[in-house]
Amino acid sequence: MSIALIKPEPTLWVARFGDELYRFALGRVSDEACAEELVQDTLLSALDALASFRGEASERTWLFLILRRKIIDHYRRQARHPEVSLAVVTPDGPTEADFFQEDNGHWRREQYPTSWQSADGALEQQELQQTLRTCQDKLPSQHAAVFVLRFVEELTAEEICKELSLTSSNYWVIIHRAKLQLRRCLEKHGLGRAA
Repeated sequence: MSIALIKPEPTLWVARFGDELYRFALGRVSDEACAEELVQDTLLSALDALASFRGEASERTWLFLILRRKIIDHYRRQARHPEVSLAVVTPDGPTEADFFQEDNGHWRREQYPTSWQSADGALEQQELQQTLRTCQDKLPSQHAAVFVLRFVEELTAEEICKELSLTSSNYWVIIHRAKLQLRRCLEKHGLGRAA
């Protein structure tokens, strides 16, 4: 039994998949221009690799795989040029030890984040997403890269260490610092624990 291969139609990619690719990218990077550039790079790479398209997956799936790789490459480049945030080195405010257990790195019970859901859940969820994006943009580039790859792209710790050339211990330090910085930022925006 022979399976008919579907011939890709690059002239229709933008019309068929452009908006969806853009929304996917925008949900993973910090600004619109970067998302647009990632989608453009994805389409150009797909065009260059058109001869290698075997039709084992749909065009859509193939394009999203390329875009996902472009996003990981974007964060890998950012992680190679880390910026030191003053928030990381200033001694003011709580430290990691105030929020996380030393033995296993999990949240301390009394500091565990509370649920932000309420009767106005949808509106609050939208505000939370906007605030989280604002806070995420304030992370140093390497922290942001690790955070997005772990919690948005859902890569494993091993995959992230390999992609960003990190040691396991360095990865865990970055994760904890990113969580702590995000928590501080969210609390500054009124999304802290109830008194």
